[in-house]
Amino acid sequence: MTARVAQRDDLFARVDAIAPVLAADIVEGDQLRRLPDTTVTAMRDAGLLSLKVPTELGGIEAEPGLQFEVFERVAMSNACAAWCLFIYADSVGAACARLPDAGVARLLEAGQVPIMCGGGGLRPGRLAVDTGGFRLTGKFRYGSGIHAARWALLTGLVDTDDGRPEVRMCVVPTEALDIADTWHVLGMRATGSTDYAAHDVFVPEEMSYRAAILPRRGGRLFRTGIVGYLSYPLPAVALGIARRALDDLTATAASITRGYARPVSLSSRETFHSFLGEADLRLRAARALMLQDGVELMNHVELATSNLRGREAQTRAAGAWAVRTATDVLADAVRFAGGGALRQGSVIEQAVRDLTVAASHLLVSESAYENHAQFLLGHEGADPMA
Repeated sequence: MTARVAQRDDLFARVDAIAPVLAADIVEGDQLRRLPDTTVTAMRDAGLLSLKVPTELGGIEAEPGLQFEVFERVAMSNACAAWCLFIYADSVGAACARLPDAGVARLLEAGQVPIMCGGGGLRPGRLAVDTGGFRLTGKFRYGSGIHAARWALLTGLVDTDDGRPEVRMCVVPTEALDIADTWHVLGMRATGSTDYAAHDVFVPEEMSYRAAILPRRGGRLFRTGIVGYLSYPLPAVALGIARRALDDLTATAASITRGYARPVSLSSRETFHSFLGEADLRLRAARALMLQDGVELMNHVELATSNLRGREAQTRAAGAWAVRTATDVLADAVRFAGGGALRQGSVIEQAVRDLTVAASHLLVSESAYENHAQFLLGHEGADPMA
C-alpha cells in the first residue's frame, strides 16, 4: 500500500468514525442556524482542520483530489458540516502558507490547528497604517462557521504611494468582530454564514501579508491562484449532497408506489430504472472530471511556461458543471420520489434546500463557462474570476 493510499484510507476512517455525530446534529444545526458544538468538536478532534495546512507545519497538505474526496465524504453525512470544514481548511491553510514566521507561531501557539473562517463575500475592508501594523474597518458577508472560529481571514485595501491600493490578507480574532444575526435562509442554515463587521480593529504586521506574495511554506498546492486553491471543495459538497439523496431514493424505491389505477413500486418501473442508471453515471462522471482536473492543475503548476490562469478558468468551469449536474440529478430525483419524500426532515427535502443555496455561490455561477470560453478563444483580458 502506497503512502498516499494509506493517508486516504486513514482520512476516510476518521470521517466515518464521526459520521454518526455529524448526521445526528443536522436537525439541531438547522434550529441553531450554526454548527452544534458537538459537530465542530468532532471534526477538530478528528484532525480534519489540518487538511490544507503545509506538511512542514504538521499538516496534511492534501492536493485537490484528496481534498475533494474528504469534503464529499463529510457532505454525505452533513452538508453544512462539510461546508464549514472546507471554509476552515481553506482559510487556515492559506494563512499558514503565507503569514510571516511570527504570525504562524502565534496562530499555532496552542499546539493545534485553530478554527479559522474567511472570505467576507469578496468585500475588502479598508486598512489604515498604524505603528506595528494596520487598523481594519469594513463590513463583510457570508461568515460561514464564524460562531465556532477563533480567527477570521479577511481582505483589506491599504493606500500606497503610487495611488494603487495594495491588497492584504489579515488574520483577525473573531472576538474583535461584530457578528450580526442575518442568516435566516432557505438552506445551509447550520453554516451560520452571517454578516459581520470590523471597526478599527488593530492587525499586527505579522498577522497580515500581501495577497500577491508567493507562499512562504508548502508545495505546489499553494502556487495556484485563488481560483485553483478554492475550486474543489464546493463541487465536492454539491456532489455529496446529490449522491446521498440518490442513495436514499435507491434504498427506499421498493417502498414508494406510483400510479393511480394500478399502483406499483417505484423500483419496478422501467422509467425509474432508466433515470437511476443515468443519474448514477452522471454523478460519477462529474466526480471523475473533478478528480482528473485536480491532477491536471497540479501538473500545470509544475510547468513554468503554463498559462495557469487559463487552466484555473477550466477548473472553475468544471466545478460549475459538476454543481449543475448535481442539481439536475436532484431535481429529477424529487420527481420520482414524490410528495412523501419532500416532507420536512427527509433526506431529499434537506438536500433540496441545501443544494439550492450551495449552487448559488459565485464560484460556480454561469460566468465560469464564459470565462473558460474566453481563454479558449484567446481573448485579451480574460479572467478566471470575472
